[in-house]
Amino acid sequence: MKSVVLVKLKLLFVVRITNDAEGKVVIGLLEIERGRQAEKDGVHYVLTEMLGYEPLVEHNEDGKPMIEGYHISISHTLGYVAVILSRDYEVGVDIEYVSDRVNRISSRFLRDDEVFAGTTDKLIAWCAKETMYKLFSSEHLALKDIKVDPQSSLVTNMKRNITLKFQCECSSKYILTYTWY
Repeated sequence: MKSVVLVKLKLLFVVRITNDAEGKVVIGLLEIERGRQAEKDGVHYVLTEMLGYEPLVEHNEDGKPMIEGYHISISHTLGYVAVILSRDYEVGVDIEYVSDRVNRISSRFLRDDEVFAGTTDKLIAWCAKETMYKLFSSEHLALKDIKVDPQSSLVTNMKRNITLKFQCECSSKYILTYTWY
């Protein structure tokens, strides 16, 4: 069951916090200004609202973010940051702003057995692959090592033959995907 909480932040931002996996996975989403500093500040704001304190975020040798006591994944795109946390599950999240530029690069990340005509399905596939890549970051998967079925919301790590259901939120401004394992 999912629940959604909206939190006012400094009277400028609204952080949307969603719980999934019976409350064991928490997703934060924030609309931000453009730029690297806004992304960094946005992640900090979201994490502080999610946890109730200012966490120390470190990174492992693969660049994956780490917070003591939590599994974490972070994503940002033009105008948004997304964070997923869990004490119990490994997690992955990706967010991408909606545009047709994915059509120009789809041959670089879609497998021969993934044929999508529409831009939305290609964006979902891109986000789901990035989500799975982050979830299994230590395996250094190539995007073509990951197979996506957007209609069934399934994503497969082909190297380990692990298929997971991913959650997807499509808006007119962004595509957000996340999963846990």
